[in-house]
Amino acid sequence: MTIARLFFWIVVAAGLTAIVYTGVWHMFVLFAWQHPMLSWLPLLAVIVVGFLAAGVRNLAGAGARPLPNPKAFEKMASGITSAKLRERVEKMQRRRARFALGWGLLAGLAVLAAGLLCTLLSPPASGLSEIDYELVDELPQRTQPRLLPRASVDDDPRFTDVGETHLVRDPETGELMWSAEWQPALLSGPSQGVVTKPLDDVLSESSIHEGGFDHSVSAIAPNTLKGQAKIKHPFSRTQYPVLIPTGEGTAVAIAPYVGYKGFPFRYPYLKGVLVYHRDGTIEDLTPEEAAARPELARSGRIFPEAVARAQAEALARSDEFKGKIIDGDGNKQPYLTAIDAERTVWVTIISEKGGSNLAKAVVLADSTTGKTQVWRPGAGERLVSTQEAINEARALPLRWEERRCCDSDGHSYTVTLREVAEPRLAFKDGDPYYLVSVVPTDDLALPREIEYTLIVDGRTGETIRELNHVSGGGLADRQLQRFFK
Repeated sequence: MTIARLFFWIVVAAGLTAIVYTGVWHMFVLFAWQHPMLSWLPLLAVIVVGFLAAGVRNLAGAGARPLPNPKAFEKMASGITSAKLRERVEKMQRRRARFALGWGLLAGLAVLAAGLLCTLLSPPASGLSEIDYELVDELPQRTQPRLLPRASVDDDPRFTDVGETHLVRDPETGELMWSAEWQPALLSGPSQGVVTKPLDDVLSESSIHEGGFDHSVSAIAPNTLKGQAKIKHPFSRTQYPVLIPTGEGTAVAIAPYVGYKGFPFRYPYLKGVLVYHRDGTIEDLTPEEAAARPELARSGRIFPEAVARAQAEALARSDEFKGKIIDGDGNKQPYLTAIDAERTVWVTIISEKGGSNLAKAVVLADSTTGKTQVWRPGAGERLVSTQEAINEARALPLRWEERRCCDSDGHSYTVTLREVAEPRLAFKDGDPYYLVSVVPTDDLALPREIEYTLIVDGRTGETIRELNHVSGGGLADRQLQRFFK
């Protein structure tokens, strides 16, 4: 074996080891399971149709190339002196008779085209019949406001050295708070604790709960939560783990995992819940077992965001609603919202199609049980869509894009300076409001991770408050917090 070939096989082995160790293999397995019409079904169609078409052609005798008899073949190959070449020609003729490559490829391309059409351009309302929802006449009177978007949490210096940041209910008060793993390791090392910050408090500092995990929750090695989840459930998608402080120096992480039903177009459903303890122990619970555990049910994170979004999309595409979901930049709907100390819901706005900029429905999926309620405006009721809130922010006299020079080829290019993030619904004294944020991108250097917050009247679409967190600083933060007190 030459040195070059040895080096080649070492590189291949290292690449395969990295794919297995980091869990990248799971991406391919899950894609094949979740999207059969974009992965293995076209290949299956090529094989099956190719053999069937060849068989039909041979039986019908139309268009087939019959195998030459020995005398005819000897005459045809009389000019060929090589026995191996003569054998190769004979095999090619037999292969043509057994498999119709042209018809097989045509069938495979047809299946792939249908898959692309239904998956990307016109997805079906998959799983609509499985959604058990009830229509309600009233929206909440009051909710815990999501004052600032996810991006703003990084303004807190204690959230700069953390893993993934997500919302979870405070086990004592029942209110939502930001939670993240403090000083985690990348592969499998320990973390140092949990950082938390109330969702509706932009003035106070975050809290650090010391006592991390032996193997970091956000780590990716095979012996961690994410690694074990992929090994135990290769055909499921594990949602991001959420950390819950459970006492002095103790915490658990909860991670629902999503299975996929249906064929050939699959839809997600809650399949189970993983509970990860500090010593690396993993509990694998059914949804019913998780809901029966008070400390898990109170977290408000059993029913996963991905399923709530998929169900809202199925409802929006259905003949009953015939609407669409309009998101801002970055973090998309649904948004976790606390109705009271005992109930949190995933909130998604279904907007009307066309240019009316009105909401057609509000979907509220209980984040513990998955029970779904849908509100539709009655006679005389009005709720503007998320698009109207986004338009209000876009109307600010700001520079949203900039031409810069130059790229590696010497050409000028356009960069995005600001984005409109998280048009989220909040309620105060029975009145709906949208909170919508303007956040800088990496191409715009500002001292804050959030520049503007607009409070928009949910019924009229008019901006009530325009708060500048860069120039206004703490004053803008206090005004925002005071509005919902």
